[in-house]
Amino acid sequence: MAYSRIFLWLGYALISCAVLMLVSALGGLIFKEYLESQLFLSLAFIVGVMGLIIIFIGQNAPTHESTRDALVLLVFFWLLVPLIACLPYLFLPEVPSFAIAYFEAASATTTTGASTLNPDTLPKSFLLWRSLLQWSGGVMVATFAVVILAALNLTGIGEHRSALFTLRRGEIFSRLLGIGRLIALLYALIATICFGFLVISGTPVFDALCLGLSAVSTGGLVPRSGPMAEYVSGFGGLVLAVTCLLGAANVSVLWDVLRRRNALSLRETFLNIEHRGIFAIIIIMVVAGFLSTGVAHLYTVLVEAAYMASSTGFDYHVIGIDMVPSALLIALVLVGGSALSTAGGLKIIRMLLLFRHLRTDLDRMSHPSRVMPVKFQGRTIDDKAFLSIWMYFFGYTLVFALGITALGASGLEFTQAVSAGASALSNTGPLLDATNPEIGYGDMNVLSLTILTVIMLLGRIEVLAVFAVIAPSFWRN
Repeated sequence: MAYSRIFLWLGYALISCAVLMLVSALGGLIFKEYLESQLFLSLAFIVGVMGLIIIFIGQNAPTHESTRDALVLLVFFWLLVPLIACLPYLFLPEVPSFAIAYFEAASATTTTGASTLNPDTLPKSFLLWRSLLQWSGGVMVATFAVVILAALNLTGIGEHRSALFTLRRGEIFSRLLGIGRLIALLYALIATICFGFLVISGTPVFDALCLGLSAVSTGGLVPRSGPMAEYVSGFGGLVLAVTCLLGAANVSVLWDVLRRRNALSLRETFLNIEHRGIFAIIIIMVVAGFLSTGVAHLYTVLVEAAYMASSTGFDYHVIGIDMVPSALLIALVLVGGSALSTAGGLKIIRMLLLFRHLRTDLDRMSHPSRVMPVKFQGRTIDDKAFLSIWMYFFGYTLVFALGITALGASGLEFTQAVSAGASALSNTGPLLDATNPEIGYGDMNVLSLTILTVIMLLGRIEVLAVFAVIAPSFWRN
């Protein structure tokens, strides 16, 4: 295993964290929060030096790597980055322990959007810090999906593969920077456009900045407590809904639109099967919300349905999507968005493939002598290729069940455990408030928050990847 190459890229991750800390330090100077600015500047120096040392040690690393190396990098990245990102939180008086600081950092970097903190009492530099964590986390989620998860699925159906971003064996790590820059450029452009429209619609500049970064990454953390309608206009709410949907859309399709800039590529965006699946989920939520609230709150239901379907979960108004039956809302959110996006959940493409396979198997039961290949989007798919998806579905369900059990043992009631577990596993933190407003993350004990941290990391890493890494056979030569 190419350990030196793995450490090299973890060093690059530390340098990225240091850059974000520098930006937050600059924000602290602008906001005249000099103590916070000094804190971020000091941490940026320490983390940056650590990153440079690791990069220097690993500079003679081999130029090629295996998919097993990529899998180890994926897991260690999501464990290490929250560990570094939680350092500023340790200096907040509202954060009493390391476990809560790690929970906050993991929630931001995995774009879950769960928090125990009241944003009204936080310094602006910290609000900027966690918004930057969400945006950078969204970039890395999409980059890892395009590069590492695609490489791990070379022999499978290919729900993470892209015709636009192609890979060859042994070049996984070398493509991380190149593809990461493209995705960062795309998400920065979307966030900037969202910011501009929010400011034009009357949203305060700082709030617009934080919301733009959060929306494109489908993060869910907001700069103020309470309903968003208090500081975001109706048009601004619609802008955020579109931005969230772009974050949950297939990043290769979005990049193709930006690259080609013609009507045909724009048409393909709406015809993409995963995007049509997102629209179908929104329609189901809107119909259920309309039946629950009536026409008076239809606009709120519409924009909040887009927030939920994208796994962002913004709360725009007091009466909205939270009036939908909790079981239906949890089931739809667990489906998630596109496989090549910042959205969480099982992913729509997996569900579509499973239903297609199930339908073919049912037809085979009624016609056992007929040869019935599984066809999907004009392709014939071998039955063995579905094994990884069924295993993923089983692993996802198993983690959900074990998470509910562990949360119940930590002191939560059953309905609270189900809502909290679904929120963490689907990386949709605000889902808890929408389905179980009686309890918030700040009301939970440290054990419950620690369990939720593990669940949200499992949901973001992809559960099968974690199972593979912890298997003893993985580490045997």
